Amino acid sequence: MSTQITFKEFKLRPEFYQQEVENISHENFNVLWIDDYYDGMLSGVLEIEDQKFRVEIITDYTQNIYPRIFAIIYLTNKEVEEEIYWNELFKKYVGNHNDLTSKDNNFLLPQSEWHFFYDQYQNRPNKGYNQNKVRGWFSE
Repeated sequence: MSTQITFKEFKLRPEFYQQEVENISHENFNVLWIDDYYDGMLSGVLEIEDQKFRVEIITDYTQNIYPRIFAIIYLTNKEVEEEIYWNELFKKYVGNHNDLTSKDNNFLLPQSEWHFFYDQYQNRPNKGYNQNKVRGWFSE
């Protein structure tokens, strides 16, 4: 199923676009890492058939709405490289506890090291994916 629906459109009216966009089963993707978490994943990167995608929560997690609905968003090659860069930097200065595919033991570095990541991340241009197309969605 191919769609031309943007992430912005999907998150504004998910109940309408869920009929237009493929519901992808958990067995068909692999979450690689989590970028944001609050009582569960909020955003991150996942892989479907060796292609990396951004995943973003759609439901209002502050209202404890379950199941949570997520959009799977296409990324350009440059966007994939940028996401990998920031994830590697996070692992270097914060820890690898967000990496769901690591064969290494999870580790969290001392908090005194975290600023090396967060100082740089704070200056990252605001990366929004509103104009990127949606590949699919899932709930959990």
